Amino acid sequence: MSTLQTRITLGVVMFALFFGILWFDSLFCTDVGFGCLAIVAGGIGLYEFYRMAGKNGFSPFYISGIIAGVALSVSYWLSVRKSTGIDCRFFRQEILVILIFWLLLIQAFTRGTQDAIKNIAVTIFGIFYVVFLLSYAIALRNFPHGLSIVILVLLVSKFGDIGGYLLGRKYGKRKLAKVISPNKTIEGACFSLASSVLIAVLFNLVPQVRVMSATWAIVFGTLVGFSALLGDLAESLLKRDANVKDSGRLVPAFGGVLDVIDCLLVSLPVSYYFFVWCKFVEL
Repeated sequence: MSTLQTRITLGVVMFALFFGILWFDSLFCTDVGFGCLAIVAGGIGLYEFYRMAGKNGFSPFYISGIIAGVALSVSYWLSVRKSTGIDCRFFRQEILVILIFWLLLIQAFTRGTQDAIKNIAVTIFGIFYVVFLLSYAIALRNFPHGLSIVILVLLVSKFGDIGGYLLGRKYGKRKLAKVISPNKTIEGACFSLASSVLIAVLFNLVPQVRVMSATWAIVFGTLVGFSALLGDLAESLLKRDANVKDSGRLVPAFGGVLDVIDCLLVSLPVSYYFFVWCKFVEL
C-alpha cells in the first residue's frame, strides 16, 4: 500500500474514531469522551515534543512535565464543565508554581548547574505549546452549540490540510517556505485556504449544525485555514531544528500525534477568539 493510500485509510479511521466519540458523548449528554481524548492527545503530544527536544541537545524533565501537563488539562476540563460547578483556576496556578519550584529543585540536586535554564525552559514551553494550546478544544466544546463548533473547526483545519496536501502534490511548483518545509508550495497553500473556506461555507449551509451566516463562514474559513497552515509550519520549524522528519511513529504515514494535531494547535485558539470577539457566544 502506498503512503498516500495509507494516509487516506488511516485518516478515515481517525475521523471515524473521533466522530464515534462525539456520538457517544451526544448520546449520553456528556463531554467525558471528548475531554479524555483531548487530555490523552495532549499527554502523548507533550511526550513527542520532549523527545524532539532531546534530539536537539535539550534534556527536558519528561515525567514531571507530562504529569503537570495532564494535571493542568484535567483541572481545566473540570473547571469549564457546566455540570460540575468546580472552579479549578487557582488550582492551575498552584500546579505551575509547584512545577517551577520542583524543576529548580531536581535540576539542582540531580543535574547540577549545567543547562539549567535550557532544561527548565524547554519543559515549560512544551506544556504551553502542546497542552495550553490544545486546551482551547475543551473551551470550544463547552461553548453554546459547542459540538457543532468543534466539528466545524476540525473539518475546516484538517480538510484545508488535506486539500493543500493532495492538490499541492499535483500542481505545486513554487516553494512556500523552503527552509522550514521543503515540500510545501504556494499553490498548495492557496488550495488549502480554498478548501477551508469551502468546508466552512458548506457546513454552515446545513440548518441542523450551522453556527453562522455564509458571509461569516467565508471569514471564518479564511482565518482558521490560514492559522491551521501556520500551525503546520510551526511544527515543521521545530522538527527541522531537531533534525527529525516526524514527531513520532505512533500513526503510520502521518508520524506522531503531534503531526496529526499540529495545525489545530494554532487554529483552535484563533477559533476561540473569533467566536468570543465576534459575539457568536455569550460566556
